[in-house]
Amino acid sequence: MIAGREDLAGKVYWSAAARRPLPSVPVFAGEAACEVAIVGGGFTGLSAAHHLAEAGVDCLLLEAGEIGHGASGRTAGMAGTRYKKGWAALAEHYGTAEVRRLHALLEEGYETLESLLVRYDARDALDRRGQYIPAHCQEALDALAADAAWFSKEVGEHPVEILDREATKRETGADGYVGAWFDPRGGALQPVEVLRALWRGLARRGLGLYAGSPVTAIAEEDDGVTLTTPRGRVRAKRLLLATNAYIPPGLVRPDLSRHLVPVASSILVTAPLSRNLAGSILPNGGVASDTMRLLHAFRRLPDDRVLFSGRADITGRRSDQADSYRDLERAMVEVFPQLEGTPVDFRWAGFVGVSRDGFPHLGRLGRRVVYAMGYSGRGVVLSHLLGRHAARMLCGEEPALGPMGGAGLTRWPFHRARVPFMQMTAWLYQYQDRRDLARIRQH
Repeated sequence: MIAGREDLAGKVYWSAAARRPLPSVPVFAGEAACEVAIVGGGFTGLSAAHHLAEAGVDCLLLEAGEIGHGASGRTAGMAGTRYKKGWAALAEHYGTAEVRRLHALLEEGYETLESLLVRYDARDALDRRGQYIPAHCQEALDALAADAAWFSKEVGEHPVEILDREATKRETGADGYVGAWFDPRGGALQPVEVLRALWRGLARRGLGLYAGSPVTAIAEEDDGVTLTTPRGRVRAKRLLLATNAYIPPGLVRPDLSRHLVPVASSILVTAPLSRNLAGSILPNGGVASDTMRLLHAFRRLPDDRVLFSGRADITGRRSDQADSYRDLERAMVEVFPQLEGTPVDFRWAGFVGVSRDGFPHLGRLGRRVVYAMGYSGRGVVLSHLLGRHAARMLCGEEPALGPMGGAGLTRWPFHRARVPFMQMTAWLYQYQDRRDLARIRQH
């Protein structure tokens, strides 16, 4: 039962709505030794911890904040079925054989997620009723149609449908789109339910899990790695960095924080709607994320609220201030005019770690340190995949991940100027998106 509106300021909907209680997790203190230390208690770190435990590897996990504090607990919870770039564009760049392998890896990611939900009794946290990708202009719809044609020819395992303007309006309830891609495999996740179930289940298996335990220093030596926290030290033979955009600058060398740009993704959740009003938005269930450069994503929640995601303050500096979400609230009403005047109960933001090529990456730093990060807004499924393969890498294997290998996580140029660059880019993208929408509305 969610508290009254006056109690919700600054809270994330997923935590307020979760039925599973928050597990009791200790803060790390003292000295410890293990085979593998994991830094980061989100989807990547927990997936890796599970697969290491399955392989009989002794591991210890350190999370800087509370459970769900980072991106995994702040996501919009959309388990999509595509990468950042479309299938046809990927095939043109990497070749058909490589992209078919990328598709197989994405399927493996979904299988990994679902197997973890079964293993830790959290199947109710995933609702697979499809993914819509509404097109905001004709060029975007043409690209989606090319994706569907490639998919049908090269994969063909299940139907992917291209919807026209009328069908898109009927199935999403949204205004301003010329058509949409629909894939019935997509799903909606309650991320905090998943996190709490995995934390509790892994703790019951005897794994050392610690929250409120930020790693302040890492020292790699010939025979191991030493991690320092405010209240203790951990000595490990090998280390996994599973922090994504939340990696502290200078924690390791080379400085992986310069290989990612942290972009704040902002989310609104409305007050509960009347049944008729709620039924006008995604009446068949599913999730949606459109093709705009500053994309909007939306879904209807089980308690007849609507979640709407996009970019507000992309630096995240004002994410605790309600007025920083005003443009996003206006955008929600432009997409769903029927929500005019609907109160917004929840506003929050989480950082997305954007890599230069839009792929997440699994790689090594030296002999003992492995990293998995750079999800670029596609982490709900891919984080579980990379956690699984990170465990394999920590056990001495070399997973074949193609473009998601470590070589692709290259440094962003002019990283120190990222804030003004992000702000300028956001302004340009917003201008281009509004120009495209204006053209559609004229016709």
